[in-house]
Amino acid sequence: MDNSPEAPESATDLLLERLQARGPGWMEAFGELVRMNEGWVRGFLYARIRDWSSADDLAQDVFVTAFRRVSTYRRDASFEAWLRGIAVNHLRNFIRKRREQCVGGNDELQVLIDRGADLYLGHGDECGALEALQDCMDRIDGPSRELLNQRYVTGRTVREIAADSGRGYSALTMQLHRLREALADCIQRKLEVTES
Repeated sequence: MDNSPEAPESATDLLLERLQARGPGWMEAFGELVRMNEGWVRGFLYARIRDWSSADDLAQDVFVTAFRRVSTYRRDASFEAWLRGIAVNHLRNFIRKRREQCVGGNDELQVLIDRGADLYLGHGDECGALEALQDCMDRIDGPSRELLNQRYVTGRTVREIAADSGRGYSALTMQLHRLREALADCIQRKLEVTES
């Protein structure tokens, strides 16, 4: 028989009890839970989307959802883990809504450069990656070159290009993916040769 005393309830537990019971001060309890957790929730979201404005908006959505669903919280996991699950769901929805912008987006060309960043940064050759990208781009011609120009120079969306060309959205997305991979490999090889 275990006669050990129960662990004292944490501040979070006490606030949750008041909030779930809708007893006196329940709105203040929710406000305190938000204050206790908003920093790490925003940080969690920002670390994944690198945009403070969007992270702030998503964090607000997380707490609105938590407020609406707090009665379903059963304490089988920590409150922080429960909030993190809500944040992950909002993050997935955010990314899904932005997928058109993300697939084939200009940021992906920067990733090509960043993949080899440790090979040239700090060695006085900060332009090496850009030169490598230019050299690799010069090797691409025909329809592939035109597709890259439309997407990255003109800034057209994949859906716009698909509509004008009569090609499927998925086919264009896959072609852009393959072109980015080929460029990334080419850049990496050039940077490795420059380094040696």
